[in-house]
Amino acid sequence: MYKVAIEVCRPVAKILTKPHWSGQENLPTGQPFIVVVNHVTEFDPFVIMHFLADEGHAVRALAKDSLFRVPLLKHVFTSTKMVPVYRGTNAAGDALKYAKLAISEGESIAIFPEGTLTQDPELWPMKFKTGAARLALSTGAPVIPLAQWGGHKVLHRWRNSIPKLGKRHDTWVVAGPPIDLSDLNHDENDREAVLEATRRMHTTLTRMVEEIRGETAPEQPWDPKLNAYPPAEPGNSEPTNHD
Repeated sequence: MYKVAIEVCRPVAKILTKPHWSGQENLPTGQPFIVVVNHVTEFDPFVIMHFLADEGHAVRALAKDSLFRVPLLKHVFTSTKMVPVYRGTNAAGDALKYAKLAISEGESIAIFPEGTLTQDPELWPMKFKTGAARLALSTGAPVIPLAQWGGHKVLHRWRNSIPKLGKRHDTWVVAGPPIDLSDLNHDENDREAVLEATRRMHTTLTRMVEEIRGETAPEQPWDPKLNAYPPAEPGNSEPTNHD
């Protein structure tokens, strides 16, 4: 089913996008890994899975539970072993449990650490949640930063937008080398280690997006709880401590 889904989606991606890819050599072979990706639009999964599948990687993604309630998508997501995330509920932690199980069985996992589409006015990576860091520290799997840009030209970041058809839009995907977390305590319950791992993920991805865009990101990441950029104070730059 994963191969079928990819072959169905691949022509869509080719018709709508003109890909600019690099860093494929940084994707590990022969072992499971965690991909952390910035999230701009609902079209992002098409761009990302196109990139990963063409390199022979059947990566399982964490996806919001509402997508599993759409009849056709439910069948596809369940058959391809995607991991549902029940945001804002007592079952939110189950996503990490299933992600850990997938990694232990040799499966790779893709995560959008922002937890949802960025709310930054200029589409920069906003404040990260800590689930990806906790998964990385608890499993020891390599963390590959995957920066992407351009999908918003095909489909706006908000719901009810209409895909822009009729031309191929430039899209960029860059895979970076594994983020070094070797000096941290590999304990998902170590708050300082989790926050530092999350900070490194955000810093790395933001710098990679800066390189793609040729622009400089704001000094502090957009905080969706404040609906603003927080002041440049250490206490305000901590990532959100939940999935």
